[in-house]
Order: sequence, then C-alpha cells, then structure tokens
Amino acid sequence: MNRKRIFSAVVAFLLSVTLIFGTQVNSASAADGGSVPIGTITAYAGSIKNDKGKLGTQGWLVCDGQKVNRTDYPELFEIIGTLHGGDPTKTFMLPDLRGRFVRGVDDGIGRDPDAKSRTASAPGGNTGDNVGSVQEDRMQGHTHKDTGHEHESWHYFGKSEAEGNGAEYTDSSNRGNKRSNSNKGYAQLGGPVELSYGSPRYGNETRPKNIYLNYIIKAK
Repeated sequence: MNRKRIFSAVVAFLLSVTLIFGTQVNSASAADGGSVPIGTITAYAGSIKNDKGKLGTQGWLVCDGQKVNRTDYPELFEIIGTLHGGDPTKTFMLPDLRGRFVRGVDDGIGRDPDAKSRTASAPGGNTGDNVGSVQEDRMQGHTHKDTGHEHESWHYFGKSEAEGNGAEYTDSSNRGNKRSNSNKGYAQLGGPVELSYGSPRYGNETRPKNIYLNYIIKAK
C-alpha cells in the first residue's frame, strides 16, 4: 500500500512540474510575441476591415502606409525609422504594400538594372537601392523582327492563284489552262509583320497570376 502511495505521489509531482514549466514557457512566448522580431512583415489571410483592432492588440499593424507616432511604437521606429517616410521629429510611416508585389533589395548584385532610379514610397522615405524604395510598372523594351518570308504561287493561262490572297485575272483566249510546274515562283517579302500567339489577354497592366492577401508588420 505504501509503495502505491509513494508511486502516486511521484506521478502527481511530475505532472505538477510539467504543468508549471509549460505555463512558464507559454507565458514567455506570449510576452515576447512568440519570438517574432519587431519589424517582421508577413501575409495575413483575414480581412483587415474586421480584424484591424484585434491585430493591434496582438502587436501587429497593417502595411497600409499610415503615419504613426514614434512614442507609440518606439521599438518599431528603432528598426525601420523613416525608411518608408515620415517627418523629422514626431512620426514615421508604415510600409505601404497595398496593390504591390514585394521585391528583395538588390544590394548591388545587379538583378534590378534600375535599382538606382527607384523612388521613395512617401515623402522622406528611402530611394535607390535601399529598403522602402518603389518602382512603377514597366515592360522591358524589345523588338519583333521579320527577316523576310515567302509566298508560293502557281501560274495559269487566264488565272493566277497566290497562296494567301487568291488573286485572279481573266484571259478569254487561254482561260483555265495550267502551265508547267517550272513556272512555280516565290515572292520574297520583308517589313513589319504583326504576329500573334494564342488568345490575347488585354488589360491595364502586365502581371502574373496572383491572389490578394493583406500584409501586416510586427510593431510590439
């Protein structure tokens, strides 16, 4: 009987230690935001129209370019400063990722040939090859060349048929009499030619297939 009581007491002690340790770990994780660094940006699948307040209580702000006070978010200001805009003394601006694709900073590697001409997303923000700078949409310059092509045709007495236009003429003396294949000829043409591949999908911008999500930034 004593052994059973001792065993039960040991089990109860171990369970209590586990519960206490687990509570402390969870409390620490909650206190530091789950170890998410201040300034981290992530995609959010919910609607910010309904969840903006809830996100704020969890330390997240929406990346909508809003102006916030430095005193309200000192840790975030220490990280991003006025990289995305703001005034010299009191406020700073959050990144504005509405309707924009995110691109990694080139950092001189040369994958963005126009890195130096990037502009500020808001007054006071970064330009050039730096965090927070933006670019407008562009289509790379290119050329379509037609180096020349051939139209094959057969000639008849009283009729000429050219592949592609079906032109005809009438000669009452020799109508419908075909000449020999030795009179088969080619017309070499050059110049601009409009080419089309597949069904065109016209729009107001050049874009890949995409899906809408909201971006949020860890502020506290």
